[in-house]
Amino acid sequence: MSVLLHQPAVLLFTFVLIILFPLADAFIYARLQTALHVYLWNILSLWTLTLIAIALLYRDGFTLAQFGQNLGVYPRNILTVVGVVILIVAVILLNKLQRRKMTPEQYAKQIENIRKLIPTTPAERLAVIPLAFTAGFCEEFLYRGYLLNIAASATKSLWVGLLISSVFFGFAHLYQGRKAIISTSIGGLVFGLIFLASRSLVPGQFLHTAMDLTQLLALSKKSRFQ
Repeated sequence: MSVLLHQPAVLLFTFVLIILFPLADAFIYARLQTALHVYLWNILSLWTLTLIAIALLYRDGFTLAQFGQNLGVYPRNILTVVGVVILIVAVILLNKLQRRKMTPEQYAKQIENIRKLIPTTPAERLAVIPLAFTAGFCEEFLYRGYLLNIAASATKSLWVGLLISSVFFGFAHLYQGRKAIISTSIGGLVFGLIFLASRSLVPGQFLHTAMDLTQLLALSKKSRFQ
């Protein structure tokens, strides 16, 4: 994979992914007015970045399987999937318990930076499904499959690559505010460990999609009773 580090197009794309895209995303998010517009922007931008990354990899003779888009190594993948399912259930239960304890003021403060992401109409709640799938598939491929491997190749360390990709995954959520950068960086570490444990992006993509879908629908349900 070190050959990719000598490709100007790859270096330019990586700079766009880790610096320019988060800044542009925050700028555009602040100016979008509805959840549907936010969803459309996220879906189009993430798939565009993903398809460009795939094209660059194939151009240099690599396959998606080499960057984690495969079923992993048996029995690691089976054990990881079981762990992911347990983690999903734990996250859902923890979120429900946490939201029950919130006052309306605490809830309003928590969702302040993501209010435009919360679906409030039937059409928006339906659109959450492709949005969650896009985030789950594309973000895991871009930040775990692509960036983690590129950073690991550049630093000669898988663990440094994991740290770098997690930090920039957090920075990609700049539009949600500074606290979100920290929390999503930690989430990036968890997703990265899932990827390294299973040697596959699929468990993390499944977890990422399920978490985004359940959280947004839960926030939507709660907002209707505020």
